[in-house]
Amino acid sequence: MKTTLILSLFLFLTPAFAQDSLSTGNANSTGQEISFSENLNLDDRHRSFCTVLGTVIDQSSREPIATAKVTILGTKFSAITSADGQYSIDSISEGIYQIKAEAGGYEPQILNNVSFDHTKKATGFFTLQKMEQAPPDFVAVEKQPQPVKTPGPVYPEEARRGGIEGTVWAKIWVDEEGNARNAVILKSDAEILNQATIDAAMNWKFKPAIMKGKPVAVWVSIPFKFKMDAPKTNPPKSK
Repeated sequence: MKTTLILSLFLFLTPAFAQDSLSTGNANSTGQEISFSENLNLDDRHRSFCTVLGTVIDQSSREPIATAKVTILGTKFSAITSADGQYSIDSISEGIYQIKAEAGGYEPQILNNVSFDHTKKATGFFTLQKMEQAPPDFVAVEKQPQPVKTPGPVYPEEARRGGIEGTVWAKIWVDEEGNARNAVILKSDAEILNQATIDAAMNWKFKPAIMKGKPVAVWVSIPFKFKMDAPKTNPPKSK
């Protein structure tokens, strides 16, 4: 009976003793006790974190861009630039990252393979280019753009087999350097001819329109004609 009572008492006390030992901590080789929470804190202290800082400016004016958003891609870290275009992001783990900067009215920019090392601060400097605005439908000019390179459209084989002919009017955005920046269909005799028209229009080259002695961007309308008896590439004439 005594043996059974002592054994039961021992089993009852053992879990409590074990729980009390865990809460008290474990002794290391120096006799100091370190709790489990202290072990976690030591891990945090030995983890290396990094900082990145830089500036976001306008590519043309070189002026700082305020309220631009800078993001470390693949992480939750981001920052907004101050009035002087500067930003700083802290507590980033070591590694190789991409950094993205974006702002309203500007093309976003991404820096690739930026190395983060806790022994030094990383830098990410951005020069953002403004998004180009298409010109209005009517722009007053002193001199209209003049075509200097006018490749004709390639006749779509399906249209050729079907005997489809017609004219497609394309509106081309000609920039200040005389390049075709965009082309849209204004009117078409056959939809099957539209893509060939756009492909040809985007390869046209112009002397730019002139206003007050300076080149300006404008839209021009060009007809592209498709005829079965014409060569496969038929240079159209501007109206």
